[in-house]
Amino acid sequence: MRFFLFSFIFLLLGEGVWGGAGVSPGPSDNDLTHWCGQVRGAVSKLDWTLEPCQGLDWKVGGTSIQGSPLVYAEFGPLVATNTTLVFAMVHADEVTPLYLGIQLAHWLKEHQSEFALSRVVIAPLVNPDGFFNQPRTRVNIRGVDLNRNFSTQDWKGKALQAWKRRYRSDPRRFPGSASSSEPETLFQEELIKRVRPQKVLSIHAPLNFLDYDGPSVVSLSKFPHDYVKECLKLRKRLKAISSGFFPGSLGNYAGQELGIPTLTLELPTADPKKANRYWEHFKTGIRTMIEYQVPDFSTRGTALPRAASGG
Repeated sequence: MRFFLFSFIFLLLGEGVWGGAGVSPGPSDNDLTHWCGQVRGAVSKLDWTLEPCQGLDWKVGGTSIQGSPLVYAEFGPLVATNTTLVFAMVHADEVTPLYLGIQLAHWLKEHQSEFALSRVVIAPLVNPDGFFNQPRTRVNIRGVDLNRNFSTQDWKGKALQAWKRRYRSDPRRFPGSASSSEPETLFQEELIKRVRPQKVLSIHAPLNFLDYDGPSVVSLSKFPHDYVKECLKLRKRLKAISSGFFPGSLGNYAGQELGIPTLTLELPTADPKKANRYWEHFKTGIRTMIEYQVPDFSTRGTALPRAASGG
C-alpha cells in the first residue's frame, strides 16, 4: 500500500506549556542540550545513523511531567496559507516514527528553498518521558494515552466509558481522569491553535494503513463547499480510509471538531531495523502532502480557536 506523507510569541497561560504569568520558567538551553544528548544516546542504541540536533533549530513549547523539553521545528514562512503540522512519537514505544520525524526535519532544512510558499512544523517526540523510560511505554509517565486525552466534546461523557467497555480498562489506553490533563496533550493542542495548519499528519506504528479524519466524516454544514471538496480530493489522492474515531483522539479533536484534514500514518512495524527503509519509501510522497493546498477556511467564517494569551 502506497502512502503520501506529507516564531511564536510564548505568552500562553497554562502549566508547563508555552510559559506565561504565574508559571515557572521554561526549559533552558542546557535542558535542550541535555535532551539532544538523551535522544542521541537512544538512537545510537537503536543502531540508527541519525543526528537528532546538529543543524536543526529545535524550539521548546513546554515541558513533560519529568521536565523534558517538548520540542518542535518550523520551516518556511511564518505567514503561509499552506501549513502542515506533523506529530510523531505520541506513543513512545513505537520508535520508528521518531526516525521519520527527525529525518523529515533534516530533509526540509535542505530543501526548504523549494517550498517558499509552504510552512511545515514538526514535533518529533511528543512523549519523551515514555521514550526515555525503560522499558519504553505507549503512555506517558503518568500512565495516560496521549491520543485519548484531547479535550473533545464527547470526552466527558464517553472517554472513560469507552476505555472500560471497549478496552476492558487496558492501562495502555487509559484516557486520563480529565481531558487535556497532560502537558504533552496541551503542547499539541496549543501548537494546533497557534500554527493554524491546513493539514495535520500524525505518524504512528505498527498498523500499516493511512487513516483520515476531517470534513466529509462529520456534518459538513459549517464548512464552505469548496473547502470540503478539497478535503475529499486530498483524501482520495492519499488513498486514505476512515477507521472511525475515539473520544479524546487527535483525529476527533483536529479532524472532526476543528475540520482540519488529519492523517494518521501507521507504519508497518515498530522495528527500528526497518526505520530507514520506511523513510526511503515515504519520502517520495513528502512533496505531495506539503504542496497540496486546501483553502484557508479561517477567513471564511469558520475560524479555528485562538490560543489564550497573557497579552
